[in-house]
Amino acid sequence: MAMISAQVEIKSPADAFYGFFKEKLPQLPLLFPQLVKSFKFVEGTEVRDGAVICCEYFIGSPMTAKMKLEVDELSKSIKFIPMEGDLLKQYKSIHFKLEFQFGSIKIIIEFEKAGEASPNPDSYIEACSMVLKQLDASISLA
Repeated sequence: MAMISAQVEIKSPADAFYGFFKEKLPQLPLLFPQLVKSFKFVEGTEVRDGAVICCEYFIGSPMTAKMKLEVDELSKSIKFIPMEGDLLKQYKSIHFKLEFQFGSIKIIIEFEKAGEASPNPDSYIEACSMVLKQLDASISLA
C-alpha cells in the first residue's frame, strides 16, 4: 500500500477541532456546500467507532461514498474507510485518517490503485487541507 500525508498547522486547540469533528461533522454540507453536497448517517447517529456515513461530494466531479468510521478516543484520530462508492472504482483499497495533534492536524491517506490509470489521491489532501484551514479560522474566532 502506498501512503501520502500532509500536516496542517492550526491555531485552534486540537481538542476543539476533534470536538468539532465528533459533534458537528454532519454540518459540513452547510459550511462547505461547494465541496460536500450531502451527509447522512447510515448506521448510528453520531461520529463514533463503527458508525457508517454516506456522503456526496465534489472533487473534480460529483462523487459518492459510503464509509465506515474508526474513532480512537485515546489518540484523538478518526479514520474514514470507504465501503462503497466512486473511490473504489479508482482504488482497490483506500482510507483517510485525521490525527488531531497539538498545533496541527495530520492527514494520512493509504491507498492501492486499481490500475495504472488511477491517480494518486493528491486532490483529497488538497481538499482536506482547505477545509481544515477554513475550519481553523472559524473555530479560533469562536
